[in-house]
Amino acid sequence: MPFAKLYLLLFCVILSYSPHARADELDEYTLKAAFLYNFAVYTTWPDTDASTFNLCIYGNDPFGKNLDSLMQKKRVNDRTITIHRTNNIDRLDSCQLVFISRSSIDNLKAVINTLQDKPVLIVADSPGTIQQGVIINMEVKDERVTFEANLKVARKSGLNLSSQLLRFATSVLQ
Repeated sequence: MPFAKLYLLLFCVILSYSPHARADELDEYTLKAAFLYNFAVYTTWPDTDASTFNLCIYGNDPFGKNLDSLMQKKRVNDRTITIHRTNNIDRLDSCQLVFISRSSIDNLKAVINTLQDKPVLIVADSPGTIQQGVIINMEVKDERVTFEANLKVARKSGLNLSSQLLRFATSVLQ
């Protein structure tokens, strides 16, 4: 079984038994890549005719090859996943999911303003970003990858986060 499938299988098993994934069992960003995929799968976007699902990494890419191998041959709502890495804010509005890396978190306000009210799932892994307009923020607490969700911003953006996803969130802002 290829490693990407093994990681995804392990992630699904972890989600089915525990609301948190142990960060020390697998590389932190391998787990976070699996979380990104599941965030995409358990989010509903407004209808579109696009054939690709654009997952964008804004700033330095902490995932490396893990993200590419995990997303290979995966689909979101029958759409092929295409990964884009960029430092250009103007390119983010063509994305369905944007992960803001820690290296670019200083530009968070500009990213939020650019994507405000657009159907883009904004994800980060930096403290305090959920209150600033990020829709999902991942954290490592007690050696576990967890996440919090901002349902108010998601709805304002035209996104619906599944209750199956939200039940695993450590907190949900409404």
